Amino acid sequence: MTLIFLGLLILLIGLVVRTTLGKPNLFLKIIIHMLGGIVGLWLLDFLLSILGFAIPINFFTIILVGLLGFPGVIALVILQLLGI
Repeated sequence: MTLIFLGLLILLIGLVVRTTLGKPNLFLKIIIHMLGGIVGLWLLDFLLSILGFAIPINFFTIILVGLLGFPGVIALVILQLLGI
């Protein structure tokens, strides 16, 4: 699973570089937003697992983060802190 998220991170970096060099279109911006949220979820889960705080990565969390991007990650952290 880690290799999948590392692949998504490399794809995200490539898309950001492509967008920076050329004229970005709306579809590319949406894809960058979604990938940024999913990679952010993975990184936050990876870093917080050291402290014993874990955000489950499942279908619901990936859909939420895919739709909302990084603000979805923040919403998941708040929900986890509240115990919901």
